[in-house]
Amino acid sequence: RPAPTVLLILLAGGLATSLKPASEYFKICHRRDPELSTCIKNSIETLRPSLVKGIPELKLVPLDPLFVPKLEMQDGQGNFKFRQTLTDLYIHGLRNFEIQNITVDLDKNVMSMKCFTKTIDFEGDYEMAGKIMMLNLKGKGRAYLNFTDVTTTALIQNEDFQNNGMVFTRVESLKWTIEPAHAKFHFTNLFNGDKTLGDATNRFLNENWKEAFKIYRNLPEEAFGTLIKDLANKVYTLFPRNELYP
Repeated sequence: RPAPTVLLILLAGGLATSLKPASEYFKICHRRDPELSTCIKNSIETLRPSLVKGIPELKLVPLDPLFVPKLEMQDGQGNFKFRQTLTDLYIHGLRNFEIQNITVDLDKNVMSMKCFTKTIDFEGDYEMAGKIMMLNLKGKGRAYLNFTDVTTTALIQNEDFQNNGMVFTRVESLKWTIEPAHAKFHFTNLFNGDKTLGDATNRFLNENWKEAFKIYRNLPEEAFGTLIKDLANKVYTLFPRNELYP
């Protein structure tokens, strides 16, 4: 659904607080600006240092490392089927995102964004069970995932609503996709610590990383999509629309 890079476009359109005006956190972009998309891109770039550290008064946690308490999935197709839970997960590398393209249509309430991130690392506790090809897979330990040359695309559909006579915006739907050029996987304590089976399994996953990622992509895309949508809507609704885009 993150990085987390999708969060940036949402924040650019929706950061707000009751403590300070929006203009003290990011550059305000005028809705009829012919270069609106460029303005939002520049606003995100200016906001980057604050996003990396987090903005407590806006309830925005640090972007890098990004801490995710729990992610769950139960999915798979063909010969790749398993369930997995990741807890106390830290995601590193999001500070180095590069915005390649942003398009915004405020009349249709649609935003799209494409980013590139050189390296994204996941580290956390895992528990999983299932079947990969002919291999029964089971384990509980530490998970290390590395994705390089990652292209992230997001399509965000917003909707307006009224509150106390004012018009606000919120995220109605969000589609987030991730395409890495390469991925690496390493899981400790597979098969109750059987080193031979564990090493063979990790080797198998890395030799067949494209097939393995077909399952893994659902974990960050769907789970982070929900996480980011919920977070965005918390901050989106703090400012009326005409203050965000005068």
